[in-house]
Amino acid sequence: MFSFGSSKSAIGLDVGTYSVKMVHMKKGSAEPQILSFGIAHFPNEGAVASDGQIVDPNAVSEVIKELFKSSKVKPTNVVTCLSNQNIISRFIKVPMMADNELEEAVKYEAEQYVPYALDEMNLSFYKLSQVEEDGIAQHFILLVCAQKDILKNFLNTLKNAAVTPQVVDVDNLAIINSLEKAIRPDEVTAIIDIGASSTNINIIKEGVLKFTRNILIAGNNITNAIMNVLKLDFAQAENIKTEEVVVSTSEDSEDNDVSEVVRSIIEELASEIRRSFDYYKAQHREHTINRILLSGGTAKLKNLDVFLANELGVEVEKANPLEGIVANVANVDQLNEHLLELTAAIGLALREVM
Repeated sequence: MFSFGSSKSAIGLDVGTYSVKMVHMKKGSAEPQILSFGIAHFPNEGAVASDGQIVDPNAVSEVIKELFKSSKVKPTNVVTCLSNQNIISRFIKVPMMADNELEEAVKYEAEQYVPYALDEMNLSFYKLSQVEEDGIAQHFILLVCAQKDILKNFLNTLKNAAVTPQVVDVDNLAIINSLEKAIRPDEVTAIIDIGASSTNINIIKEGVLKFTRNILIAGNNITNAIMNVLKLDFAQAENIKTEEVVVSTSEDSEDNDVSEVVRSIIEELASEIRRSFDYYKAQHREHTINRILLSGGTAKLKNLDVFLANELGVEVEKANPLEGIVANVANVDQLNEHLLELTAAIGLALREVM
């Protein structure tokens, strides 16, 4: 899954639980350029399950085909990703050794962490850094495994949409890639991507991914709560969430049923983020998280960054995946409006043109 290359142009394709996002990018003379982008929502809420597995392949294929057609982009040199929910990822350490020996050593370690037979899995790994433990130099490695059946279903769905990807990555790694320029080497940065069905937390120190965790609290929890309170359908509740909801802070005087349920869900999310931070600090003997970068569609929720900063005592800002990239598109305002949703797709395309 970790296949690095350099092409004149590439397409990042991110298939989420609520929508499909596409970014077409080319290598520029100085900086990469986004040539076009698109977002298409699934016709029914259950086309992709909350865990990221495709339930209705035909519906998903049709949406992908229509997205490429409406964007007037041919699906060539496509880079896509699996949801982190469908991936088993572990950080492991193995003694320093030659690369031709490393693969067997990683497979041996993987047997201890993967609850399936390895012949049922696609396994990949990436050397993150070199560490020293008890005076012994070791590789610090990110191990990534995906069940072959899940990957096969995903690839068949793309094939039915006339898409044959060059690379299958993992969504959280694509997001980190898109925000590389925003990560300060002298800080501990948490990238928190809040999507429709899950929230992914990644902690980076000195440019190296140190911690990742998936939380099943995200945008759809808020939408469903609004549905229940106001007795609306999903689309109506989603519209209210994106257009009207403001996450209230303790100083706010606003008090109604919608704001209360939204606040309770965001408080629960903040609590899980804090628990993740505490675990990371204990494991790595770290004193502080310096900064949080927010991405994902739900990160657009009004006042969410202020609320999380107050709750967690950490500087919070909305991510800018366009840093170091030229937006060579006619509808720049629309691109900026959907930028946080396009973060993974930008990262996928970027890894091929850089």
